[in-house]
Amino acid sequence: MPRKPSFSFLQTPYGWKVEIPATLSQSGKRERAFFKTRDKARDYAQEMETKHRALGTNMLTIKPSLAEAALRAEEILTPTGASIVEAAQAFRSNWDALHASCAFGLAVTDYLKSRSDLRGTTLTSYRYTLEKVCADFHSKTLSAITSKELNTLLVKKGATAARMHRANLSAFWRWAAKSPRGWCRKDTLESLEAPRSSNDSDIQILKPADVKALLRAAEAECPAAAAAYAIAVFGGVRMAELEKLTWGDVGEEHIEIGKMIAKKHSRRLVPVCPSLKAWLDATRGDAEDDSPIVPSNWADVSKSVRRRAGWNVAARLLAEVIKAGKLKEMPKATRGDWPTNACRHTCASVQVAIGTPLEELTFKFGHSGGHDLLRRHYVSRLTKKDAVAILSIGPNGEKVSNLNVA
Repeated sequence: MPRKPSFSFLQTPYGWKVEIPATLSQSGKRERAFFKTRDKARDYAQEMETKHRALGTNMLTIKPSLAEAALRAEEILTPTGASIVEAAQAFRSNWDALHASCAFGLAVTDYLKSRSDLRGTTLTSYRYTLEKVCADFHSKTLSAITSKELNTLLVKKGATAARMHRANLSAFWRWAAKSPRGWCRKDTLESLEAPRSSNDSDIQILKPADVKALLRAAEAECPAAAAAYAIAVFGGVRMAELEKLTWGDVGEEHIEIGKMIAKKHSRRLVPVCPSLKAWLDATRGDAEDDSPIVPSNWADVSKSVRRRAGWNVAARLLAEVIKAGKLKEMPKATRGDWPTNACRHTCASVQVAIGTPLEELTFKFGHSGGHDLLRRHYVSRLTKKDAVAILSIGPNGEKVSNLNVA
């Protein structure tokens, strides 16, 4: 049985000394305290003795197995300089965090339910990142996932995809770390590597021949498809916004992209240039103001148009047309894969090439990146000659001449 500690005070050349046992010291090691006067030493010794009694008699008896474990633990901790008490406190903190956490997959389910108010495309993007790309994490506890594991996941992706997944994952992680959940640590995100900058190949535009083929294919599909792609090419309207537009949003001088339609939830007006007006006049027909511009099966119609024009797109509607004997064979994919946001990028490049002020384009396109983004992405993509050639493409094989290009 260990000897009961004595809190006597002795006079030394350095002052009045009081011995402090490891069980009561802040460092977890035996310490000595020195005081200038006998009274201060005595008061401190009495305080220590009171604390010792308050801890209970169980400290006076230590099981041999516990003493042996303490010695082994002290050996392990010696290189670190940490005491057994400090190590135990750190372990308990991590243990509490781990057991207060939640499985990644369950957290994702709760998160997606809480974000049901988001735009459909945004929610789909979150779902793809968290359910598909992060599938290997679903059974893991959130607090156990490290920055290194997240970096390993993102580094496999291209620059554009990595930025998207990092943004989606960050939004989810901040939500999971926020009270009252507290399922993970916010600083896990701080160690994520910055996404690589995208290069010029990330943005692709259509040449005049591509635009002509696309619009002619849209005309062959149906008037609604021709109107939709004309708005995309000559107005730069996003596809997700286009699907929500009605003919009532189309005016004589501009198309209104309302707050509830716009990606950035900020109303903007898209000017109706002579080229776009020619296409709208040729395709609207007797459609009412509340009629949607794109057909209900727009996803399939859009794929059919692009395959007709020569892009490598799986087109279910064209396959049905061929099966019905109305088309001999599937058009050959001579133009490769369809470039992402090609119509919008083409429209912006055309406007920059003909000298449209960047201030006007920032509002027209709803770009949050401002002038720098427009310069970086669209300047010198097209010559003015090619831009005019694109704007000259009219419906029914006609040429638009009154372009008002400086």
